[in-house]
Amino acid sequence: MPERPARVLLITSDQQRWDTLPCYGLDFMQTPNLDRVAREDMVFRYAFTPSPVCQPARASLMTGLDPLTHRVLNNGCWYPPETPVWVREVGAAGYRTAAIGKMHFYSWNDWGGFQDRIIAEDKRHYYRRDDYTLWLEAQGYRRLHPLNYPGYAEGLGAYTSPLPPELHIDSYIGDRGAEWLRAHAHEPFFAWVSFNSPHDPYDPPADLVGLYAHAPIPPAVGYPGELETKPAAQRLAHERAGTNPVYLLDFSRMDDLLIRHIRAHYLATVTLIDRQVGKLLGALENASVLDETLVIFTSDHGDALGDHGLIYKSFFYESMVRVPLLMRGPGVPAGTQTDALADLLDLVPTILRHLGVRFNVPVQGQDLTPLFAHPAAPHRDAVFSVVGDRAMVRTRRWKLARYGNGDGELYDLEADPGEVQNLYSLPEYPAVQAELEARLLQHALARSGASARFTVTPPDPERLAAEERIRARDRRPPGTPIG
Repeated sequence: MPERPARVLLITSDQQRWDTLPCYGLDFMQTPNLDRVAREDMVFRYAFTPSPVCQPARASLMTGLDPLTHRVLNNGCWYPPETPVWVREVGAAGYRTAAIGKMHFYSWNDWGGFQDRIIAEDKRHYYRRDDYTLWLEAQGYRRLHPLNYPGYAEGLGAYTSPLPPELHIDSYIGDRGAEWLRAHAHEPFFAWVSFNSPHDPYDPPADLVGLYAHAPIPPAVGYPGELETKPAAQRLAHERAGTNPVYLLDFSRMDDLLIRHIRAHYLATVTLIDRQVGKLLGALENASVLDETLVIFTSDHGDALGDHGLIYKSFFYESMVRVPLLMRGPGVPAGTQTDALADLLDLVPTILRHLGVRFNVPVQGQDLTPLFAHPAAPHRDAVFSVVGDRAMVRTRRWKLARYGNGDGELYDLEADPGEVQNLYSLPEYPAVQAELEARLLQHALARSGASARFTVTPPDPERLAAEERIRARDRRPPGTPIG
């Protein structure tokens, strides 16, 4: 352990695309606490997730491994319990460790090697008897499926939370996180505070819901019929939301007005997260340890929000794979930016170096610390991302995605930053496509060759039971709550 107590606070939002903060160009956003961090920290302008869905990305943060290595390639599965997890080494080295909020571990109540755990899982997982659910019931409220709330179906998942602002799940996480920090501020620690928003459903509290009603919200990228030029998997993406009992939303109705409605609600929940970040920073500042703490803010992946006719995640557009990344603290130059290509995997060796902890299992990230002194220094010449049977490689200029059925995408990000024109298999770009495919293959073989043992995770009985209750809703009297 370093001679002086070292502290790291990792703050993650869920499903927050990179271009949702003033430091990335969205000037009208009201995020004073994250604005402060951006002024006092280093902004990573090109940070990417190893997977554009929750659990593979979080498994990478837990293990320091690429999804092709830890083998969590989609939601609903997890790595075996014997997989080495670096946070255990941090605890063994004398640090107090805590995971507070939505971790999306599998199973949901797993502690993941942390010493302290406060659980507030997915907004739609109303059937979980987690800490938030029990606390909410103690306040006299029930946690229900969002289908029960006015505006959910009509707004395609964007509605006003029926709860008082202080009872919102993200307010709960912010309050519990601040309490933990006040209690342990003068100890060496690693704390991960993980929020639910702006992940769908897009449910800001009433005092924030109209905040961006008249803001110059950017329209969706793309054009009618664009999906006909893209891989078949993208054209099928909406079907899951319509048939999965956890969603039951008809995105075939999505038009420009509904996209704006969704985006306004989404951005309002970003401001909700900013409020919670203020609580966490305040707890450290009041304890006079803020400047001694490495504070990292990022997200696990992004959200299309109507771009290219899509919603949510699971593909490799910038809106889905590119995430905000802000770092503040000892050794981090204030008010600087870097255009280096960064991967969320890079956070693991960076945190371990800061804490002075040696992890005996090699990790696959690259330490970001050298960029503190030289923001323009070379770091990576490419980043990779994978989900299910599809994978991406992105360089500074080019992006290639390959699908298990043989479909592909190729974009020239300089000429087409919106990723509208799919150049895959066009005769003008054979050399570029061949080079990127070779890089992707080389990466996949190297990572798969290092793969940890992987076991199939058994079904989640609580979720299966909850889905069956939702399917049976039409056999109940109108207005009967679900759950």
